Amino acid sequence: MKATHTLLPGEIPMPQAPQIKLDDGTNCIPQHYLSYHHTKSSVQDLVADIDYDPHYLLFADEDKGGIFIQVGIVGLDNYISKHFQAHQKIVYGRRWRVEPNLPSSEIIQTCFLALMKAREHEIRELVKLHQKGKTTTPFSCHHDLPLMAMSSKTQANNDDALLSKEKLKGLIEQLSFDDGSFLLLDTIELANRQFVISLQFLPSEKTKQPDLSESFTMNLLVDEMNQNAVLYAVIDALLHRSNRHVEENFTFKRFARFSRSNSVLKIADLSAQTRHKGVTEGNEHFRAAFTQSNYETDETRVPSLPKEKHGKLGVKLSAQLNRFKIGGGILPK
Repeated sequence: MKATHTLLPGEIPMPQAPQIKLDDGTNCIPQHYLSYHHTKSSVQDLVADIDYDPHYLLFADEDKGGIFIQVGIVGLDNYISKHFQAHQKIVYGRRWRVEPNLPSSEIIQTCFLALMKAREHEIRELVKLHQKGKTTTPFSCHHDLPLMAMSSKTQANNDDALLSKEKLKGLIEQLSFDDGSFLLLDTIELANRQFVISLQFLPSEKTKQPDLSESFTMNLLVDEMNQNAVLYAVIDALLHRSNRHVEENFTFKRFARFSRSNSVLKIADLSAQTRHKGVTEGNEHFRAAFTQSNYETDETRVPSLPKEKHGKLGVKLSAQLNRFKIGGGILPK
């Protein structure tokens, strides 16, 4: 008989936790029958087994708020020409908090999400629109959102005007991505009044990102042939391409969990083997302990309503909660 899969640091089986025998004869204790007591050290051990693009560093650290994951990005400044930068720099993304009782799998997925969002931040900064003698980054995350919310200047007006093929070509020529350009290849009108727009990205000698060194083609699907629809379709396609890069290259112990090469049917079969309710039905004592453990975990995640009951957020949350007849879960403290 094959051995049971080794538990990772920070993982402890629940009392009388059942073991599952997989099709290959391997025994395992599924993650939902474990309790978790992660420390900075155990999280660092998990992160050490994660690999991605070497330009993206994953840190696991701790401060007064607890354990966190943080991405460091090594590269050239997005807002300065490549030719004027003698050295690369490192910048850091936001801190992603990790609770000590978070399952190891969810910590790994937090790293995946942190990398995906770090790349999204970069992509949004690299898309530039050149118009009226100025260069802007309309999809950047650094715009003043409160100011935009108080202003009507960002509402679409002439952006929804129908684009001719010539005007579409002109709009595409105003766009750049990491100092590379786009070439309009073709447009096709579909029977349902949608349009397919084929673009080719052409990198330049100024292009900084390593995965953008070669040309590639994008097919955009738009519901309307206007400026707004086309520009949003471009950023959507670029973000999709970036997300796919993370999916295929993010690995834990050399396993690419989110790769499209993984069989959906085999994943479903593994889930059926490890998560079916029959595993706990024959052990009433463990079922009670399992239910209690889940409740205690859920309890640690319950937020508190603002102490100022008549404050803006407290009033809003109370009104939302009062709309429902909540009979399950744990209400806010």
